[in-house]
Amino acid sequence: MIDTERSPIDARLIAMDRTGNFCIDEADAPHIKQIRSVYLYDKNERTHCCELTPSYWLEHLYDEVILTPDAALSDDEREALYSKYEDTPYDEQGIYVHCHSIDRIEKRAGRFEYHVHGDTGVSYDDCDHDEQMEALREHFCGNHVL
Repeated sequence: MIDTERSPIDARLIAMDRTGNFCIDEADAPHIKQIRSVYLYDKNERTHCCELTPSYWLEHLYDEVILTPDAALSDDEREALYSKYEDTPYDEQGIYVHCHSIDRIEKRAGRFEYHVHGDTGVSYDDCDHDEQMEALREHFCGNHVL
């Protein structure tokens, strides 16, 4: 008999350099150091995508533009860059990434900051795993912590 009881959610956020996924205009490139995509995942939820190596499902939350330290831009120009690349049509739902790749990033980071995510408006006793993760996704999309 298969045990269908799930482990409690261990929700984590991770920011990954995804600059290569964006078409950055030549005029903007000298000012942009990196574009990070922030993802939500459940450390206790692993998926085997037709292979032996397990993967985490990383739910895309938002993108974040990191400007170069010497970017001599006005506030309006900075805001234009943020709007242009953080609100792009590059709207992935999420990605599968091998667990060992994410675990290696965690280990290399050396530390984690855990944030109390507050009231998401969902009673976790009355909903399933997907509903809980969706509530967390909505919460973190509106409350950036990274």
